[in-house]
Amino acid sequence: MPMPPGPDDPPPWWKGWPGLAALVLVLALLAGGAFWLLGTDEEEDRCADDQPGLVWAGSGRDRECIGVVNETAYAFAPELKEVTEKIAAENRRVRDQWEKPGEGRTPVPYVKVGLLTPMTASDSSVLPIEEIRSSLEGAYTAQCRANACPSLSAVNATGVHGRTPQVQLVLASEGRNQLHWKPVVERLADMTGGAHPLVAVAGMGVSVPETQSAADELAKRKIPAIGAVLTATNVNSERLFKVSPSNTDYAKALRQRLDRLPAEQRRGYLVFDSRDDNYVRTMRKAYDDVFADYIDKRRVSFVGTTGPRTDGVPSLFFNAFNNICLTKSELVFYAGRGRDLSDLVRSLSSRSQCGHDKPITILAGSQGAVQQANDVMGLLKDSRITIMQASATSTEQWIKGVEAPSGFKSFHQSFRDLKFPDKELADGYAVMHHDSVLTAVWALRMVTGQTGRETPSVQDVYNQLTNLHDAAVVPAASGDLSFDDASDGWPHNKPVPIILAPGGSPGSGPLYKTP
Repeated sequence: MPMPPGPDDPPPWWKGWPGLAALVLVLALLAGGAFWLLGTDEEEDRCADDQPGLVWAGSGRDRECIGVVNETAYAFAPELKEVTEKIAAENRRVRDQWEKPGEGRTPVPYVKVGLLTPMTASDSSVLPIEEIRSSLEGAYTAQCRANACPSLSAVNATGVHGRTPQVQLVLASEGRNQLHWKPVVERLADMTGGAHPLVAVAGMGVSVPETQSAADELAKRKIPAIGAVLTATNVNSERLFKVSPSNTDYAKALRQRLDRLPAEQRRGYLVFDSRDDNYVRTMRKAYDDVFADYIDKRRVSFVGTTGPRTDGVPSLFFNAFNNICLTKSELVFYAGRGRDLSDLVRSLSSRSQCGHDKPITILAGSQGAVQQANDVMGLLKDSRITIMQASATSTEQWIKGVEAPSGFKSFHQSFRDLKFPDKELADGYAVMHHDSVLTAVWALRMVTGQTGRETPSVQDVYNQLTNLHDAAVVPAASGDLSFDDASDGWPHNKPVPIILAPGGSPGSGPLYKTP
């Protein structure tokens, strides 16, 4: 049994002033060490030493860089190095015009527009890195046209309403599957105050549940958003606008074309992706609603390969092949992502083995699906398969001047002035992201033009977006677009061209436009 200390025994070390001082010193060292460790962890999480707004997320193969970048370039992938450097340089030039305008010159006010989209890619992500690159090139072209970049031809330098405020394009990377949207949206929301506020968000990724969540969170923060390639009819939010047609519009455009076929050829089979993906689910519904008499009960599912949640054997078209062979269907209504289209083509190319010797047309409502099937173009010809795609753009035809929207020519010249090759226009993502940013610029410039204020608020920009119609129509590269508060953010008057692959004329007849 321990004995209590005697009167002559020294007190325990933690008692008295020396012990207290030592204890304070130890605690201070521990606290300092803890703070140092926290600081070290935070720095180690950064994607680069000079990028406080970018951090690593995920682990192993899923590790990727997310966050917000403005004036200091960061290449999320080697393929993005050139365009991200151009955007950062323009952002610095915009700031310099405010802070260092030069002798006798008035400071030029500026605001920020966010570009929220995946900046990283993998074999299973919906967006390949090529489409991400062309998206950034298109957005940068819109920024340059808004700011009258020195590298643009004088005749095409403006192309948008007014001249101020200038625009910084803030890149916001939410991850290859958009899983990290929340911290990125919160960072964007933090930028809506100050002398140079963020007033809108463009891009918005693709039609998946995470996009809906991001749009809802932006709406809570009163921030308007303009989707570039969103087509799912169930991705709607209070302050979300889109410059693309909806999946219903895609189906109606295809119906307008297919109704020219003889009655005996109007027999199709629906092949749909079974995953929880807003795009594929609403594309399937659009086919069911618009082509009920073509499809009847003929349908079969498969498991797509894109996205983070894949259950079952992916891209297996065995059942589709057998059913299409049995019914001798000549039309295949495809409700799936572009990455899986090539596998469907490969499967159907061997249909002669089951006695199906007629040509097949695969119907798709999508942006860029044909380009993602480039690896099977030779097989399409050899096996008499045609892809008929309703799309938001038809750049190959537009470059030739065939049914080109009035706003395409000036966009195309600016795109070339910025040293981007025409091949980058093929998937349509450059055009659509240009139009997304351009729509934001039109709204914010119309506010400052009417109010005389240097910068608008997010509420001002939202209000103006609902009034971009009639005399205020947006002369976008993909068509003259109109918006109001009664269409769930969908554009009025948007052309929906038809693309055929292998290449061929889309044929005569009226061009479908969104109502």
